[in-house]
Amino acid sequence: MARQPRKADPLAAAEQLRAAGRLAEAEAAYRQVLATAPGNAAAYQGLALLAHQVGKGEQAAELMAAAVARAPAVAAYRRNLCELYRRLGRTDAAVEHGRAATELAPADAVAWYNLGIALDDAGDPAGARDAYRRAVRHDPRHNLAWNNLGSVLNRLGDEDAALDAYLRAAEIDPRHAEAQNNAAAILIERGELDAARERLRLAIDARPDFLEAHHNIATLTRYRADDPHYLFLEGQLCARNTLNGEQRMRLLFAVGKARDDLGLSDLAFLAFQEANRLKRATLTHNEDHAERLCAALKAASPAGSIPSPPPNSDPTPVLIVGMPRSGTTLLEQVLCSHPRVYGAGELRDFVDVVREHPATGEPVDVAHWLPRLTEEHCREIGAEYLTRLRAHDADALRITDKMPGNYHYLGLIARCLPGARIIHSMRDPMDSCLSNYTRLFNDTMEFAYDLQELGRHYNRYIALMHHWQQVLPPGMLLHLPYEAMVADLETQARRVIAHIGLEWDDACLRFHENRRLVRTASVAQVQMPLYQSAVARWRAYERHLAPLRAIVGDDYPHGLGATGP
Repeated sequence: MARQPRKADPLAAAEQLRAAGRLAEAEAAYRQVLATAPGNAAAYQGLALLAHQVGKGEQAAELMAAAVARAPAVAAYRRNLCELYRRLGRTDAAVEHGRAATELAPADAVAWYNLGIALDDAGDPAGARDAYRRAVRHDPRHNLAWNNLGSVLNRLGDEDAALDAYLRAAEIDPRHAEAQNNAAAILIERGELDAARERLRLAIDARPDFLEAHHNIATLTRYRADDPHYLFLEGQLCARNTLNGEQRMRLLFAVGKARDDLGLSDLAFLAFQEANRLKRATLTHNEDHAERLCAALKAASPAGSIPSPPPNSDPTPVLIVGMPRSGTTLLEQVLCSHPRVYGAGELRDFVDVVREHPATGEPVDVAHWLPRLTEEHCREIGAEYLTRLRAHDADALRITDKMPGNYHYLGLIARCLPGARIIHSMRDPMDSCLSNYTRLFNDTMEFAYDLQELGRHYNRYIALMHHWQQVLPPGMLLHLPYEAMVADLETQARRVIAHIGLEWDDACLRFHENRRLVRTASVAQVQMPLYQSAVARWRAYERHLAPLRAIVGDDYPHGLGATGP
């Protein structure tokens, strides 16, 4: 008797059709399976994958949920549903099914990776970090998980571990452009500019259209007219309408930077203007809220309300404040070149400590809680801040905190840290505002992307500094113009060192040789000797800056004088 031919497996046939790209036939085959076996979870998953393939996200999630309902113990279905819900923005459901997948398959690296993305989207970077670590433990060559691990570690403040993770991702796949670019960003912060450039070139080689890497390398380049990269950027500009908003914005900032280097001020401004318009459209800036904040801060610290510091006050903290791009990085670099000074960079610690204290709420709601802070509360806040500050360097006599926006809270800082010294880095308002306008910041800096909003922000800041000059104890606050530093570094550096109560050291004049970690947009500048070109830079753009000048005026240095030594 002849053997009967083996009947083809309908589900396997449907899978083969999907793999071959014959989607309509595959859908019909899956539905035929369900017609005879309504509980076939694999057929529902196949239909879900087809729907996802053609961009039908909601339908894909519904079909994958049907697969999970019929086979709740299959980790792959849960893992896929986690990813589909995440793409739809349903983060709670994504996390729920992602956790279920990892419980069902604890060694499944992809399940941990998907859960990590979902947790990060849900606002739990620490949870995402732990999930990515589980992913790479089970699959040490999962370069996407290494890269994402680097991202969350960086946001959690562990730059060393973040760099290691990025480098692992790049080692596994040297053409992983995002990992190369991300590693470069940290290398830039460390001042390792040659290594950063090499990583950025690798990123661009892997993805010639990767505009974030092009933008980053532009910040490290001094362009000539025949520079091939400048010519590339201009060529890309011709096709900018094919780019999404984020890509176009980064390209325009890079083009503006290159044109500025070449002295093409009018053309540079056109690029900066469009770049800022695109960035501003992504942000919400509430100027009324900013006005109320400044008014509440002034009202909470009237003249005579801040006592003189007691003689045993801890002199460790040195707070550098001012507008962004006003010379704060240069000032810190000079200070921390002194052997007894540690430069801690831009710390969020003071505001964080205030926020975490039981007597306060969010720092922006100062009108509610600031008037009720007792001296005991202030001592507690100061003690916790000092503990965090000393953790950076237990042996330094002075530790700098270069968070420019701390100028808002100088009244509270004087009460909590009576031994602190404050240095206000000032700069001509036109140069200061233009420098903000021509730079894409890592932080949002919502005020920086519209010239008139920028001018009004500058005026609020100067008004607040006038108030602090009147109410802070004598000897606590020193105003230092950037232009004076550039014109006579030694005189001003000696003045600063005297203000913080230390003996002079000539190392402060060799600040550009100091290769400390600099987490700021100014990293390339502080590795060079002082230069005059940043003074009165705005004159090259004068014809475009009339709206800004009408707001900030010409009254610089605004009557602010030194109240320190």
